[in-house]
Amino acid sequence: MARSKEVQKEYAKTLFVNNNFTQKEIAKRVGVTEKTLSNWIKKESWQTLKKSMLTTKESQLSALYDQLENINNEILTRPIQRDIPDVLLKPVKVKDAKGNEKLELPPINPEDFPIRVGNVATTKDADVIAKITASINRLETEASLGDTVEVCKKLIQFAQQIDNELAKKITDIADAYITSMLK
Repeated sequence: MARSKEVQKEYAKTLFVNNNFTQKEIAKRVGVTEKTLSNWIKKESWQTLKKSMLTTKESQLSALYDQLENINNEILTRPIQRDIPDVLLKPVKVKDAKGNEKLELPPINPEDFPIRVGNVATTKDADVIAKITASINRLETEASLGDTVEVCKKLIQFAQQIDNELAKKITDIADAYITSMLK
């Protein structure tokens, strides 16, 4: 591939991954056909790279922490439900002093019955909390593709200040590494 094609491809990749331009707009800016651009996007998995850039670790962690907070708030504010037998919740006929019949609920003290659902996590709640916590832990300890791309960009920018030829070599190596991560 000629050097100008490589430059066009890198420019197209930057426009595709970092912006919301249509393929038609990118092809026009870069000076290639839409078919060529489409082939580059498919062959080199630019769509996956774009998704990884948009779905940052920080945004995922923020969403997971929000979910965890919502679950915990729901647990803390849910009404307490007692395990009162159904038979005690049905009205019974009683006669007053004059012999008139009426329906009344039997006198019960809800505090005498165990809590069925309360302000503690149920088994289902605990399972969801454990899964969210595991996802948070995994995100906090693993480097994503987006993180790798960001580190590579910063390294290349740093190298450009020192030696432009070295920066070009680092760019080629970083691209190869990132491409290998996509497969």
